[in-house]
Amino acid sequence: MVDAEREANQVLPAPSGHPRFPLLDSLRAAAAIAVMLVHVAIFSGGFTPWYKEVIGHLDIGVPFFFLLSGFLLYRPLVAARVIDLPKQRLRDYSRNRLFRIVPLFWVVLTLTAVVPGMYGAFTGEWWVYYGLLQNYPIYVPEGMCVAQPFKCAVPPTWTLAVEVFFYAVLPFFALGMGWVTRRFGFQGKRFLCRWVMIELAVLGSLAAFSFQVQSSFPSTNLDQWLFFSPLGRAWWFGLGMGLAVISVRVQQSGQIPAPIRWVRDRGGCFWLTAVIMYLVATYVIFEPGPALAAPLGNQREYLSQYFFFGVISLLILAPAVFGRTDRGIASKVLSHPIPVRLGLISYGIFLWHYPVMIWLTERGVMDSFQGWEFPALALSTAAITIVLSAITYLLIERPMIRWSRSRSPEEDRLTCRDSDPDLTAPPGPVESGRA
Repeated sequence: MVDAEREANQVLPAPSGHPRFPLLDSLRAAAAIAVMLVHVAIFSGGFTPWYKEVIGHLDIGVPFFFLLSGFLLYRPLVAARVIDLPKQRLRDYSRNRLFRIVPLFWVVLTLTAVVPGMYGAFTGEWWVYYGLLQNYPIYVPEGMCVAQPFKCAVPPTWTLAVEVFFYAVLPFFALGMGWVTRRFGFQGKRFLCRWVMIELAVLGSLAAFSFQVQSSFPSTNLDQWLFFSPLGRAWWFGLGMGLAVISVRVQQSGQIPAPIRWVRDRGGCFWLTAVIMYLVATYVIFEPGPALAAPLGNQREYLSQYFFFGVISLLILAPAVFGRTDRGIASKVLSHPIPVRLGLISYGIFLWHYPVMIWLTERGVMDSFQGWEFPALALSTAAITIVLSAITYLLIERPMIRWSRSRSPEEDRLTCRDSDPDLTAPPGPVESGRA
């Protein structure tokens, strides 16, 4: 377990001087596998009989990824402003994001254009797909990307395009919030002091506006830009960013309000509640089948899912932020080296699984297992995907991430001594910064 955690600390660190949240590695893997399973279910006959309905809303991995990005990327920016933890230079932030996302994505996009022959990468619109611009009204899809959109580029990366948009605008949002809170906020002794209330009010307002954006399928160019922008998914990003604000306030004040103590001491109850809510949503409230991409069916149900699965994702994320890695069965499971290592290759799992599934489907893997199509396709897709993800992690992801981090001089001066952060510690010199 120590080796897996050490590897995660070295390859996926927090910005220098900031705490790391090790339980999030395994949850990242769970989200990637959830997305894979829901796609396998679609291609293996849908969500009947009843026991397959439980898979129907595993696209909850998408909002969880957005919450995770909101928390992990916004927290260092808030902490640097509020409690004087080291600031990350914009060029270092940009380079680290670029080399985290682009190299492996370009490799997968190129190789899968050869086998199994995904469309788009070798056409005149290559710049759209390599630039993660496929969501936006800057081109007109042509050829096979119109006739067979499920084989165009790497279809799940529509979410990656939204994430990259978020990466681009986040530093400027943080800069604006810094100006607002300096002008109108003050520390105060209450846990919910003015700067915290301002942050939460702004995030809440943006989240509320996102429900208006999501209320109908985009019909104009402006609608499409908003729909696939961070503002269009501000409920999900905002939940993660709000959690980041609360986390920083806990560290700043040294106070542990009762709700935070409850999360810290009873994280398993939160995860159990999330599971129960998911099952109720799947079998009682909503129709089976993924519907978080766009309001193609019932508009009210779509907005309800947009809200509901954001809440479930928050219930999963919060205990991993405030809980301890040495307490509770769930924390021990998430700290096991297998899910930790799967977390290290989770980005590869997200990118590789869909083309692998297409390749297996076209080669008739399900034809040999009549009546067992889903487990056959799921197991074969998972096996090949994990192998490919591990190989490309070792050859591409890890070297690129390490090279990018080595370009920041401060990365070598601040090292991580403890990857399990004490969020109740008062502000001051931070020794557990790098993760």
